[in-house]
Amino acid sequence: MPNRETVAAIDVGSNSIKLLVARAGVSPLKIETIFVETIETRISAGISRELPSLTDSSIKTGTQTIIELVRLARIYEPREIQIVATSAVRDAMNGLDFIAAVNEATGLTIRVLSGTQEATYIGKGLACDPAIKEVDRFIQMDIGGGSLELIRFNQGKIDQALSLQLGAVRLSERFIEDRDACIGPDTEATIREHVCKALDESGFSFSPTNEPLIATGGAFSVTRAVLAAEAGTTIDHFRAQLNLEDIIGLKTKLMALPLHERMSVPHLPASRADIVPTALITIEQVLGSAERDSLTHSLYNLRYGIIAEMLGL
Repeated sequence: MPNRETVAAIDVGSNSIKLLVARAGVSPLKIETIFVETIETRISAGISRELPSLTDSSIKTGTQTIIELVRLARIYEPREIQIVATSAVRDAMNGLDFIAAVNEATGLTIRVLSGTQEATYIGKGLACDPAIKEVDRFIQMDIGGGSLELIRFNQGKIDQALSLQLGAVRLSERFIEDRDACIGPDTEATIREHVCKALDESGFSFSPTNEPLIATGGAFSVTRAVLAAEAGTTIDHFRAQLNLEDIIGLKTKLMALPLHERMSVPHLPASRADIVPTALITIEQVLGSAERDSLTHSLYNLRYGIIAEMLGL
């Protein structure tokens, strides 16, 4: 009989801070979701600077967000709460200041994951997704605010894993001069060229091309939710497969809108409206470099991997 105790994981990402409260399901590798919450915080503002650091405002806002998520988690009386952080805190010169502020406020310690650890936990999370449990070999991608993760899985083991500085906040800060305006073709071409070069130089292999591409992370959740709204349904009832034409169509539509109009697009969070076009440009280029015409979105992300380990799954 699996351990049915409740546990909680908080993922401190570059764009948002997310809570998952869960327990083991009745079947192997099954996680029963009890409560989820995401708060858009973007602690990664300024991450593209030569000496990246978290601003005082980011530290304060991020700490307040974690305090609130810990409060929500404790309503369910979990036996343990774990907090992990990825690219934004990992890359910041003053990441320890943020860790100290959270520890003082909550009594909990943030564990900063290395790129390899992040990849491993994402793999653990995907292993709990019933929709892909029969897939033995695949490539996983995750786009955050600071980085792009690419991981090749073979029989549940990591064959290759890379963390590239191709996050949507990082690239938007670097290449988009006027964040309030429409995004022109020259800017798009510059971002695509940069992403293509980084992928080529990374040495990551996308072969063979018949292996599926599985995507996790906020950029894909937002994309799927917006496409679902356009189709008159919700993300839970919209297909998990996102085709290249879906990506290009949404990218083209959003690039043609100034920021204030993007902010009113249904199910596109206003706080992400400035960076979603950059994320879509990046996704399109990854698909091109990978010689794929589609990807499959999974909701079983890093948090599920943390939860799986906590429950001994």
